[in-house]
Amino acid sequence: MKLAYDMVTCRNCGNKVATGKYCSNCGARFMSSSEKEDVEVNICVNCGALTPNEEYCSVCGFHNEREIFF
Repeated sequence: MKLAYDMVTCRNCGNKVATGKYCSNCGARFMSSSEKEDVEVNICVNCGALTPNEEYCSVCGFHNEREIFF
């Protein structure tokens, strides 16, 4: 029997895991909806999404340090 789970990407290890309170890969605790965290944000130059200021865009996967030539 196979079960379907909603999947999320862990901010700690980057693996795609089933939704829950903890990451099933590294054990990091996921933030609940009632908790808030200050996160530096960035606008992706590829898709225009407002995402956390990380190396890759969380929406389209674009590498933020890559140069774009118009």
